[in-house]
Amino acid sequence: MSIRKAIQFVIAMLVGSMYAYFAASFFSVFYTSLFSFILLSLLFSALFQFVAFFLVGEVVEIVRLKWRTGMAGLSALLLAGGLAIATLGLCWQFPTLFDCRLLFMDGMDTLVFAGLSLLSAGAVTTLLMKLTKRGVPDQLRANRAFGWMRGNLAGLLLAALFFVTYFTLAETINFPGFRTLDQYFDTDISAWLARLQAVSRFEIVDEVRAVHPAVLLFLRPLVWFVSIFLKGDRLHATFIVHALAAASCVFLMWKIVRRATSNSSYALVIASLLGASASHILLGSILETYIYSALALLFFVSLLQNEPVNLKSTVLAGVIVFGITVTNLTQTVILYFAKQPRLKVIFVYGLLVMGIAFALNLAQAWIYPTARIMTPSNLQGEQRYQFDLAAAPWRMTGRVSLMTRAVMLYGIVAPKPFVLMEELGVNVPNFRTFKITIGEFHVAGYTGLADVTAKLWMLIVIAAVILFVLGWFGKSKPILSLALLVCIGFNFALHVFYGDDPMLYSPDWVYALVLFVAFSFSRFADRKWFQIPFVAFLVPVMLVNLNLARQIMEVSALFYGR
Repeated sequence: MSIRKAIQFVIAMLVGSMYAYFAASFFSVFYTSLFSFILLSLLFSALFQFVAFFLVGEVVEIVRLKWRTGMAGLSALLLAGGLAIATLGLCWQFPTLFDCRLLFMDGMDTLVFAGLSLLSAGAVTTLLMKLTKRGVPDQLRANRAFGWMRGNLAGLLLAALFFVTYFTLAETINFPGFRTLDQYFDTDISAWLARLQAVSRFEIVDEVRAVHPAVLLFLRPLVWFVSIFLKGDRLHATFIVHALAAASCVFLMWKIVRRATSNSSYALVIASLLGASASHILLGSILETYIYSALALLFFVSLLQNEPVNLKSTVLAGVIVFGITVTNLTQTVILYFAKQPRLKVIFVYGLLVMGIAFALNLAQAWIYPTARIMTPSNLQGEQRYQFDLAAAPWRMTGRVSLMTRAVMLYGIVAPKPFVLMEELGVNVPNFRTFKITIGEFHVAGYTGLADVTAKLWMLIVIAAVILFVLGWFGKSKPILSLALLVCIGFNFALHVFYGDDPMLYSPDWVYALVLFVAFSFSRFADRKWFQIPFVAFLVPVMLVNLNLARQIMEVSALFYGR
């Protein structure tokens, strides 16, 4: 065996054992016998070590060939890994909120696992040497599934790292067992926890509004499927599904940008910006439905990159978007029209989506008694969430100012939130991006590093807009970028009048804002002088947004700790 191959073996065994450690620790919470622990340790060690052997080889080869041109992408991966480690360290500091046993073993179990992992490494190494002599690795590399993984390895690694961040935060800031409605930027944490982890459909007692016509049909089967592997534990299955959805947004963003620019490194930087944004750090961890909306919308955009666009696939994606939140159908129509500016096609698309979604809505209402049918009267009931602008001019001015900041800034860089209690007449903390006092509308602002980061982001957006305008004088008009701007404008107009705290809805437009910036700067995607500052910008974004999670933990530990 060559020295290079031996080093690859050692690295693969170490990397595989590390992932196996966390997997065995997590599953041993549900499979508690000694025999189960030994079996899980051996199984996960062998599996991850075997897979790591091939993946590490691919990563080493990529780094060897592209370390100069791909330095920005490698840096983005390292930063995502650093964010995951920092998140683990942060949550570790709050043992009453985060159960460390989920990811970390005690001292004796760690020693036993280490011994079993070494035993597994010896067996896997022997097996791999025999398979290598027979040429099996080369046969596997020719496999279509392996080829797909190899071609998407960078995006998959980035998504996996962000999954660790989202899952760890989800286990920490959802506070199971407590009623937490409208307290964290107007999210209904406890209601969605109850809906998704209920074993029986009759256990769901909270009303599922008509604006979510098929959300339970989409999400509950996923939670049930994951729970099978957790001995029926639907709570942690819910957290896994939620974190997977957020991580999938990161992967799709990478895939869309890479396809548009043919630059994987640039795509990694942009996808990291989405993954580390305040919107995704918060809503990718706290239980709500809007991260699923972002995932469905990104899936829809990815389908529009196909040539030609397939109506059946876009209808499927549109049904998912509409089934989660009805208002987002408008965004799909805008995006579809930019790609296919034919009214007949758009009409057929909208008719099919609404027809199928209505049928699913009837099925949801039949299966779940508390789900509302998408009738005009039920949809009109949403008027109770309409923001009253007519009461006084200062309310309209304040709301417009709030939404301007929310759309342009809050979704990327977390502001310093208001933590209200006595102001609302409650005895539990309420996080808000605005507060209303007599005759005054206050919006959240920035201080310190957050202020600098927000200003840098505004400069980036302004530059992106200028490049977009200049693009209209070129040969290829940025039609999709225009559609994304219209989608952002639609969300701004909608939420000036509708909804409470805009941070709740931010995944609906942050994906479009990040894509707009990515497409506007795509002409510089290959330039190191552009990539390096953009990577550097990710550092304060991650620090500021993780600090929001810290503040939530510090305040909430006094009220919701075990």
